[in-house]
Amino acid sequence: MSRQQIVSHYTRLLARWPKDVLRPEKTFQQLVLEPRLQAAPSAAPAGVISEAITSGALTNYTRNENNEVNAAYLLLENSFSKQFPPGQRVMEPASNPEHYKNLERELQELPNRSVFGNFVQRLKSMVRFR
Repeated sequence: MSRQQIVSHYTRLLARWPKDVLRPEKTFQQLVLEPRLQAAPSAAPAGVISEAITSGALTNYTRNENNEVNAAYLLLENSFSKQFPPGQRVMEPASNPEHYKNLERELQELPNRSVFGNFVQRLKSMVRFR
C-alpha cells in the first residue's frame, strides 16, 4: 500500500473514531493514530530498535502498516465483540447481576453531571441502603 493510501486510511480512522468523554486529554487518536500519520512506513520506534539491538532478540523489525490499518478498522467496527460476544454469565455475574448495566448507565450520565451531582453520587456510593 502506498504512503498516500495509508495516510488517507489513518485520516479516515481519525475522523470516524469516537471521542473519549472520560479522558479527553489522552485519547486513542492522540496516542496511537496521529503518531502513525507522521511516522514513515516500515519504521520502528527508536526505543524498540535500541532495545532489540542490545538484547539481540530482534534482528529485522518492520511495521506492517496494512495489518495495523486493518486492525484499527476492526476495532472501530467492533468486529471482535460481534464475532465473540461475551456470554450471559460474564455480563451478569451471580454476585452482582446489575453491575455492568449500572456501570454503563453511570458512564453515560458522567459527562453531563454537575459538580453537585458528582458530590451527591459520591455520597450515595459511600452509604448504601438495602
